[in-house]
Amino acid sequence: MKIAQVNVYFQPFMLGGAEWYVYNMSSELVKLGHEVHVFTANRYNGSTAPQSESIDGISVHRLPLKIDLTYRAKVWDGLREGLEEGSFDVVHSYDYAQPHSVTAMRAGRQSGSGTVLTIFDVHSMIPRVWYKRLPMRVMDGYMARRSLPSADRVLFRSPNLIEPMSKLTDCAGKAIVTPSGIRDDCLSNFEGGAFRSKYDIDGAPMLLFLGRLNPQKGPQDLLEVVPSVLKEFPTATFIFVGPDQSGYRSHLESRAAELGVSPNVRFLGPILDFQDKMSAYAASDVFVLPTAYEGTSQAIFEAMSQSRPIIANRVGGVPYQITDGVEGYLVEKGDLAELSSRIRDVLRDKNLAAEMGRRGRERVSSNRYSSLAATMCSIYEEVRRAN
Repeated sequence: MKIAQVNVYFQPFMLGGAEWYVYNMSSELVKLGHEVHVFTANRYNGSTAPQSESIDGISVHRLPLKIDLTYRAKVWDGLREGLEEGSFDVVHSYDYAQPHSVTAMRAGRQSGSGTVLTIFDVHSMIPRVWYKRLPMRVMDGYMARRSLPSADRVLFRSPNLIEPMSKLTDCAGKAIVTPSGIRDDCLSNFEGGAFRSKYDIDGAPMLLFLGRLNPQKGPQDLLEVVPSVLKEFPTATFIFVGPDQSGYRSHLESRAAELGVSPNVRFLGPILDFQDKMSAYAASDVFVLPTAYEGTSQAIFEAMSQSRPIIANRVGGVPYQITDGVEGYLVEKGDLAELSSRIRDVLRDKNLAAEMGRRGRERVSSNRYSSLAATMCSIYEEVRRAN
């Protein structure tokens, strides 16, 4: 099949889980013998990437932006023409609430391609300051009613997203749950010792946060419990990995200084190299993600692949990834006392941590991208035959 994947960003602009999902899924589809083209924006944060190139067998088409206001207010130049002229069997777009998905679904229909739309999050479910809630609900409904009707299939990362989306627009008969996953080689044994040596944390308990440095992801909550954890584990080191958004890293660094914990906290920025990222998971004792909302967390699955116990908030699709007390602990959003207590419980009991890690690795092994890509191909074949 000839497949078009459409996402707001792609390599080298790997901002988060959506970008990694598109890259990993596209790579597996190429391995299965399909021709994959990714359409994406050509610039991010002042940087511009080449108009076209081949990455791991994926044909990447980067389009200029006619409008580039915010993450969800972008209009691409030439997307409709590229999709309509490409003779694609399937056009698959990501994020219903972006103009590119409206264009992609309509272009796919116009050219006779099968159309697939993936929903990572229902945006109006994500906690926001009060003055953004009503505009987000209005935009959510408007964009959903423009993008979903042209999709042959609507794919949800977790089952809890289907009902709220159905309230925005009817997607009965189209919905399929297609979870995120891990690369097959995530299950390899990675060496965490070199990572620990590099950052001088040999022998100390290491807690890892991996995600965007953004209030929604909750790095500030993890930072607030550092003093209470250090009372019992004074050498513990808290590693924050991820891209800075809107200068939030400087706020976190200032807060660490105010709390007097700067020597035990490291902000490393994003780690894009796969081996280095997996070594960070392997080096950690606990993976912590106190996020305010998550459709499905790629980072949680990757940490589980390296047998790390997970401590995360009971929000969004996270409870569909881990079971409280089995692969880790779920805590209530904003309950910092519980977050601190669960971190110390896991650090205190190495047997418990090992057993949680073993169960997590066992669970996530069924979510390998090679298996997920085979399922995706079945969906593609179905929509192709119907058009």
